[in-house]
Amino acid sequence: MKKLLFMTAFVAAIFLQAQVSTTRINDIKLGMKLTELEKLTGQKFKLKLNEYSYPDGDLTIVSKGITYKVGFMSNGEDASPTNLTVYTIKSSDSSLKTLSGIKIGSSLDELISKYKNLNISIYDGYDDKTDKRTKAFRYFNIEDQDSGSMLQFYLVNDKVTSFDVMYNDEGC
Repeated sequence: MKKLLFMTAFVAAIFLQAQVSTTRINDIKLGMKLTELEKLTGQKFKLKLNEYSYPDGDLTIVSKGITYKVGFMSNGEDASPTNLTVYTIKSSDSSLKTLSGIKIGSSLDELISKYKNLNISIYDGYDDKTDKRTKAFRYFNIEDQDSGSMLQFYLVNDKVTSFDVMYNDEGC
């Protein structure tokens, strides 16, 4: 009986620490309405809109001590706050980690080891100063075809520095 309780507690602890997936970072999920995000965080957000009444840039928020950059899109032609949904979620908070244990500071080798059996891609960054690709910073992507989203790890010198969860627009 004690072993069963210990195993249950251990598995629950692992899932509670699994804060980053291909569709969410903590309680912030892709597709979440702006009004749901405001209710979740207890904050009212003002978005800067461009000349077409669409969100201009990401919104920086702090929820439960973690800083996020959240991008929004409009469903249809109405870009009113009630019709805006979360399109991207970014964070570089060191307390975050994936279900597989990847966190800020994890290496490219660890990413490859953990995710080699998934639909992954690795891209070298582009240095605007030299007009060339560089391995100084890279993108490691895990595509989730079922949800139409991806988890992107941004790496500097082959170490994870941030997480980015977004819808995958390829082919659209």
